[in-house]
Amino acid sequence: MKNLLSLGWIIAFLFIVGSLILGYLLPDYDLVSQTLSEIGEDGSPFYTQWMLVDGSTAVLSVLFGLGIIWFSKGYQLPYLPGLFLLCFGLLGCGAIFFASPHPLHNVFGLLNIVGYFSPLVFFFRWKDRLGEGFRSTSLLVFILIVLGTFLNLAPLFASIVDLMPYYGLVQRFVVFTFYFYCAYLSFSMLQYMKESEQSPLLNI
Repeated sequence: MKNLLSLGWIIAFLFIVGSLILGYLLPDYDLVSQTLSEIGEDGSPFYTQWMLVDGSTAVLSVLFGLGIIWFSKGYQLPYLPGLFLLCFGLLGCGAIFFASPHPLHNVFGLLNIVGYFSPLVFFFRWKDRLGEGFRSTSLLVFILIVLGTFLNLAPLFASIVDLMPYYGLVQRFVVFTFYFYCAYLSFSMLQYMKESEQSPLLNI
């Protein structure tokens, strides 16, 4: 189980570092104004590299969600938060299959917002079982994600606020915050296992 629970920080490192490197290396690409999907859009010189980074992240997110569900059952915790992360990974796989600018790419991208609700579900369902501050951290992360998501959707209301010059930065704030939270989950669950007197499950 420890191998699956460690995927949270691996996912965060892979996606954040990978996307920053590819965005930096892609000619005429602006990390501040352009979206993550544009790195690997159809016809991009980094299409294959982006599929590897984003696709690997999506698959590992599915496994991470399964690990959380397994952890939940072993320690008598509600497994609903794990289902949200599992859905996040599955929907991410769909977004990869339909690369931008395919219309279904944005559909899967919007549906993927369900994964961003997982910190709120952790807040209500797991409370402080993973240590002091877990609940407040989960709520804070959710608030930041909601704020970032609102700004991310701001171009739909361009007459109200125009954030297009910073659209890429806003999107990265949302996605990176979520992946940092995944890393935090990994650390918290592994620490909880370590501090438990006896683990009810065997490592895989």
